Amino acid sequence: MRVGFDARWYNDSGVGSYVAGLLPALERAGCELVAYVDPNHPVPGLDTLSVQIVPVNAGKYSPLASLEFRRRATQDKLDLFHSPFYVMPLLACPVIVTVHDLIPFLFPIYPWPKQEMVKAGYRLAARKAMHIIADSQQTANDIQKILKVSPQRITAVQLAASETFHSHAKEGELERLRQKFGVCQPYVVIASARNWRTKNLEGALKAVTMARKLANIDFQTLVFGPPEGLEASSDHELQQKLNMIRTGYLEAQELAALFRHAHAFVMPSLYEGFGLPLVEAMACGCPVITSDRGSLPEVAGAGAQCFDPLDISAMARALVELLRSPLELEQRKSAALKRAGNFSWNKTALETMAVYDFLHDEFSA
Repeated sequence: MRVGFDARWYNDSGVGSYVAGLLPALERAGCELVAYVDPNHPVPGLDTLSVQIVPVNAGKYSPLASLEFRRRATQDKLDLFHSPFYVMPLLACPVIVTVHDLIPFLFPIYPWPKQEMVKAGYRLAARKAMHIIADSQQTANDIQKILKVSPQRITAVQLAASETFHSHAKEGELERLRQKFGVCQPYVVIASARNWRTKNLEGALKAVTMARKLANIDFQTLVFGPPEGLEASSDHELQQKLNMIRTGYLEAQELAALFRHAHAFVMPSLYEGFGLPLVEAMACGCPVITSDRGSLPEVAGAGAQCFDPLDISAMARALVELLRSPLELEQRKSAALKRAGNFSWNKTALETMAVYDFLHDEFSA
């Protein structure tokens, strides 16, 4: 069975992490892959795998992409095609699409015309795809409810953290972090984001502010990610009060190192289709304080503490316990690592290939 995979969606987003993590795992599992790539944004390491790589010049949102992929599907003798994002080509062979979340249906994250266009794209994918892979059971349930897709056409396949995210610190790692970022323990990690309203960055900052007052302990607040969220939800005075370090975008190796030495990662999102940073932090043994909404309780399990994302005082008290109690800190680290062991890209690949096999048999019958 030859599977075409639209790897043009590789970038620095969660979809990019999905592409970068899943493709090598599929190859390791023995899947015969044809990867269609954007020649200007190649997937790192893809050229070292036993994968046929085909450059595609059509834009990801261009109608011409369907024409080019129709020609390629015949030429490359594809049995299936997998699109890792809701924008999918219309082909003669079965098309599988991965839906990571339905945020555009739940929050006003774009100007009105763009919001409606994006929602129309999701609806088209729901109608035309032979099968939908969802990042979590929560997302699968949302697809059934919002897009009216039958459960027989949806399979939940959870994601994983890359091997970069692990709990084994290298010698001198903390000192290198101090020299590069000015980090000193104890510190707490928060993620900024472009869609900062759904990430509830303001709630995270309020919880950290309250924790500083309750604990009477001076600690640093490290914020990574795009600057838009932080600039929109806090002022310069607050950043000074929080003893804040802004790192901007981080490479995976740097983020993993920061997670390994942090007292907590605070992630009180209002909604996540999966919540990959949650698993990345847990894989590094970092205690996580997160939300009880969307997929986060499903992914967190017993590995993280979940709260109503609007309950600032509860999150602050949990953070205080981590700062005050070495025993609490170690117990939460252990729980995080144990839960992170349930996720791997190899497992994701095998479950994805089970969907391929099922659809191939069904289409060939």
